Amino acid sequence: MGQHDSAYKLLFSYPHLIESLLRGFVPGGWIDHLDFQSLEPVSEAHPRDNLGMRYDDVIWRLAWRGSGSWVYVYLLLELQSTDDSFMAVRILDYEGGLYRKISKSPNARRGGRLPIVLPVVLYHGQRAWTSATDVFDLIAAAPPEVAPYLPHLRYLLLDANALPADRLAAMRNPVACILWLEASQELDTTPIGELVKILDTPEHADLRRALTQWLTQDFLPSRLHGGTVNTERLEEVKPMIAENAIDWTMKWREEGRQEGRQEGRQEGRQEGRQQGRKEGRQQGEAEILLRMLGRRFGELRPGVEERVRTAGADQLLEWGERFVTAATLDEILDNNRG
Repeated sequence: MGQHDSAYKLLFSYPHLIESLLRGFVPGGWIDHLDFQSLEPVSEAHPRDNLGMRYDDVIWRLAWRGSGSWVYVYLLLELQSTDDSFMAVRILDYEGGLYRKISKSPNARRGGRLPIVLPVVLYHGQRAWTSATDVFDLIAAAPPEVAPYLPHLRYLLLDANALPADRLAAMRNPVACILWLEASQELDTTPIGELVKILDTPEHADLRRALTQWLTQDFLPSRLHGGTVNTERLEEVKPMIAENAIDWTMKWREEGRQEGRQEGRQEGRQEGRQQGRKEGRQQGEAEILLRMLGRRFGELRPGVEERVRTAGADQLLEWGERFVTAATLDEILDNNRG
């Protein structure tokens, strides 16, 4: 299990996030008939149990109000960069493993009903999820006489990139804030401020610490390209990003210089050491900036790469300083900004 998977599993080990996920993203009024005070985690199957479950799955259960029967929530954290064409087959396998485990428990009764299991896939890859969400849709067309005997199993997909940011912002929901952060191409710190407001009560102290750990040790280092935020308090994360913006910009510029020096030495042997180093440093800075712009905004529109590569050193520095705080590509490259 990777570091990012571990961080996400830690977040969704808090019942408040599971409740927020169900209330915010699962359709239907039936959610109001669940007893969220009964939420409890289900211990994972050990890999050698051979039940089809993965170590990094998150499984919770909660009871119907006024009933002893359970509803299981099987949360699969799909953290890879592209979707999985056969996710529905995996869900069939994992859910079958959970049902086998339940059926072998001492409380299982012969002739009794198995509990509801709701499979949820949380995905935030850069590309939209296009794979089938029902295993039946992966099976070849069958004669009408055979179709009733083929498996049907659908999972609930939460694709962060398919959820409009304005909808997520209006929800006042911590899971919505996490998806909002993950889906934003630029580093938008607004969701961090919303998390501070939503969780500003003593009973959420542990969850705030877990979110701070995820932000400072996992999410932000991947977005800041080596920049770090050192704090254990959620309310300090957003201000510290703003305070350190210039320092990070200078660090990225120095990385460009180092890369440029190496290229400059190579070019200097052919065109003269002094001019080669100067042009190499500048080219290195341009390539670093293009790399950061591509990671934040995706594929750059025509003309941007040429404009950056032909820009002077002072212009590259100015654009680099705008990179941390600007919300759009135009804000970074607009030379008419005051």
